[in-house]
Amino acid sequence: MPQEQETPSVKDQLEALRREIDRLDDAMLALVEQRVTAARGVADLKRSEQDPRLRLRPAREAAVIERLVGQARQSPEPLVRQIWQEIMAGCLGLQVDTELVLYASRNPAILVDAMRKRFGCAARMTIASSADEALDAAREREAVAVVELDTASNWWTAFGGETVISPFACLRDENGHPIGIAAGRIAEEDLRSCPHIRVDDGTAGTSDEILAASGPAILILSRSRPAA
Repeated sequence: MPQEQETPSVKDQLEALRREIDRLDDAMLALVEQRVTAARGVADLKRSEQDPRLRLRPAREAAVIERLVGQARQSPEPLVRQIWQEIMAGCLGLQVDTELVLYASRNPAILVDAMRKRFGCAARMTIASSADEALDAAREREAVAVVELDTASNWWTAFGGETVISPFACLRDENGHPIGIAAGRIAEEDLRSCPHIRVDDGTAGTSDEILAASGPAILILSRSRPAA
């Protein structure tokens, strides 16, 4: 009479699953190591470039994340987004020391949380004493200005005549409300794929989102960017 196989205990099953997780962790680290090696190769090739623009490529990052989110079947979207944002931020840090210069007078903790979700935790954060200081850092250094949107301020009107930096991202709280703007010296070819954030003295279109207003000036996020 054939001997019945004994069903593994819950403890044995847990130990088997943990061994599998350890194996997968090792395999994932090996792939991350390969990515870091490739990122160092990019850094070596770009080291001699004299380019006044930021090394940050927000449109490239967004394309990578959206592609991976679309491929995920079991992984929750926030998990995929955060993992690859951190990986890309860490690899960018191998190329250049990008600084995040924050100014927030009302709800800094909420804006910091949104900033880290958008840019990762690898970049160094500096606190500015004013919106102008943050914007000047973005004009003069390898830095991104992250400035709070506040109904009591109109610092963003400077974008109306700005020629050095551009607003390229709108940061939002957990409810989707706009709470800050990121600006920097983004390459024009990359900027074309970023959200179109602009200052207008007229009225917003039906597909536009008004982010802030001060007198006749309005800060608008458009769904489409005009052709160059």
